[in-house]
Amino acid sequence: KKYPVFLYNREQIYDLFEHYEKMKARNNEYDSMDRTLAILRYAEKKALGSLHIHEVYIDECQDNHIVDLALILKVFDRASSIFLAGDIAQCIAKGSSFRFQDLKDLMYKWEHTRVPTKNHNVIKPKQFHLDINYRSHDGILQLAASVVDLIHHFFPNSIDKLPRERAEIGGPLPIIFDGFQKEYFKIFSTTDKDQNSFIEFGAYQVIIVRDDDAKSRLKKLIGRGAMVMTVYDAKGMEFNDVLLYNFFTDSPALRKVLYHILIILSRVKSFFNYYFLF
Repeated sequence: KKYPVFLYNREQIYDLFEHYEKMKARNNEYDSMDRTLAILRYAEKKALGSLHIHEVYIDECQDNHIVDLALILKVFDRASSIFLAGDIAQCIAKGSSFRFQDLKDLMYKWEHTRVPTKNHNVIKPKQFHLDINYRSHDGILQLAASVVDLIHHFFPNSIDKLPRERAEIGGPLPIIFDGFQKEYFKIFSTTDKDQNSFIEFGAYQVIIVRDDDAKSRLKKLIGRGAMVMTVYDAKGMEFNDVLLYNFFTDSPALRKVLYHILIILSRVKSFFNYYFLF
């Protein structure tokens, strides 16, 4: 309910949530949020953990739900120091609405509950930015930053407003191939009879697609001639050359747009049939 993007659609979204909960109950199913909440309820009856942990370091925190991080704080309730690192632009977990702003609020409340305020000063969470990327060049980072700018423009407050990421070395902007046809991948095919035309990707090149269905289709087309990965597969890995193939064509958002266009066209057709056909 704190997520600002849903400010004007909370009633509709809550209706969907209730429908989703009924569907789970009907099918005797549960999701990751249910699992975390069950552990938290158990923790209210019995303490989690016993040894004193001096410091806790958590990486890729943006791929967790806030309730997951609340459970982590509960487990390490006696930790003297907790360090969380993440990048909101790299959040690939479906359904995650992670923001550092919400995390700071959670940690501030957690600090209030675990430290007696009469005897100790409550420590406010500190946040600092690592905005220099040493693993890429500025051409790619500028394109990535422009995508983040679009998210800020069309979905205000959906992610934290952070300084632009930059690199210490320059580089070219990514190349966009317009009109690329899947037949072009035949040069990577291991089934091609003409071995002279076979070009094999090395370990430093990868083709990234959106989902497993697109991955299966492309693997059938090129065989073992190139490394094909989804975004989830490639998370955290590094390559010298990356080909992002049909990423927007295979997007669920595009399918939704096409669906609504078809509905509009069908209504327009019905209108013309009604008024102009006798």
